[in-house]
Amino acid sequence: MNRIFKSITLVGVLALGMGCGGTELEEAPSQELEVAAQEAEGVESRKVEDMIGALDPAEGILHVQEGSQDLVLKELQAQPVGEGVYVSKDELTGEESRFALKLTPLPYWPTLFKRCSNGQWVLSWQKCPVLIIEDPLRRIWIRSSCGWKIQSAAAGVCVNSGSGSYRYQYLEAWRCGVGTGICTERRAATAIRYNYVYPACDTSVISSVQSTNYNYLCRHR
Repeated sequence: MNRIFKSITLVGVLALGMGCGGTELEEAPSQELEVAAQEAEGVESRKVEDMIGALDPAEGILHVQEGSQDLVLKELQAQPVGEGVYVSKDELTGEESRFALKLTPLPYWPTLFKRCSNGQWVLSWQKCPVLIIEDPLRRIWIRSSCGWKIQSAAAGVCVNSGSGSYRYQYLEAWRCGVGTGICTERRAATAIRYNYVYPACDTSVISSVQSTNYNYLCRHR
């Protein structure tokens, strides 16, 4: 398993589907994942020219290479809800975004972005994320495909603790790789932690559910 999974950050729940089956896995230590030193093994450096769209959900703006707007809107399954305004539900995380289009001519497109030390591209005025969960954008790539599987679905072992017990459910996870199509990446969790009131992971009372172990993922179809 890539070293990117050796650390995790526990945060609020995302709307992610769960896979079942697989082997039982030992739990990773609970600590924050620093991205600054995370040039993931086996990941090619992506050229900014291959990115044709960048959705900033917080600002409500979809930045698009001029001429690629139809392709990007289709990839995001965006629906018009007003003059120049669209809504899109992320097919991996379930997060819904409302945004307007902002077109940028191709010659000026690269100047819109900067490359962070972890290899991710963000808008030039944005702060590079320290944690993956802080990554601000959904990036749409061409000459790419969601064909790099980094994790299979699996159930974690039950761990008893002083306050009850917990178990991780590891989700099937994919990343964008080199291809001939289009691929959207976004921050998403690769595991869900279930916390139980009673020992032995008694499912009669679940105290909380937390998404964890973030990576830059795509939706495998």
